[in-house]
Amino acid sequence: MKNKKQQFNNLLDELKNIKEINEEFKYIGTGNPFSKILIIGKEAAINLDSEQHKREVINNFNDWKSLKNFDHENIKANDFNNYSPLYPYKGQILKVDNKNNKNGGTSKTWYNYQKLINIIFNDLNNKEINFHKNSFITEVNSSSSEKTINAKTDSIPFRKEKILSSDFFQSFPIVIISGVGYFENIEGKNEIEEIFRVNFKEMKFANKEKESQPYWIHYSSDKSKIVINTHQLSIGISDILLEEVAKEIINSNLLSQFS
Repeated sequence: MKNKKQQFNNLLDELKNIKEINEEFKYIGTGNPFSKILIIGKEAAINLDSEQHKREVINNFNDWKSLKNFDHENIKANDFNNYSPLYPYKGQILKVDNKNNKNGGTSKTWYNYQKLINIIFNDLNNKEINFHKNSFITEVNSSSSEKTINAKTDSIPFRKEKILSSDFFQSFPIVIISGVGYFENIEGKNEIEEIFRVNFKEMKFANKEKESQPYWIHYSSDKSKIVINTHQLSIGISDILLEEVAKEIINSNLLSQFS
């Protein structure tokens, strides 16, 4: 973990020295930066001009710079006024928040992230949103949008070059890309292979009979990293897909190898 913490601090230092871009581009992510699992979404499904975007995205880099204690146990549950990128909104439960009648739940995307992490760690009885303890999440695009079709995408080239390609982000042995479309994949150019230094292995379908719910598996040449990309883990995602992705990760033996 010592080396990974140094990689994390190096990334913070490098971004600090880049003055010509706005703070939104420097969004790093949330969760445990010293975990083994990295989940990458397309962009946060929140209004770009909202207080939530400011709190979660624009302030993210400075929040990490000022964080001194990386112990998630010190963060109080349901103390949403003291936001921490280490464990945001601690105290949420495994329900989808229905927006109008607050029920203590979370977004559909985080709901599925949690179910995936529960399967990977064989914690099927867990009813909390606590995947931040065992994974780190970020976005390809730091310009949030409630709908991808309306999203600004000018942050993506910078984030691919300076953030996703950094030593810190490269250090995760398990990478799940939740959302296709922001990585170029044409004849002679596969950005997932290039950025994450892996090779495409195979495409599979969670629903084998209908050949639907596809996911793509990549490995590094020495099998020290697995990268799985699939559609956004939000609306219309089945438990079967989550189970199949989790199975690939478990069978890779990378969790135990890097424990």
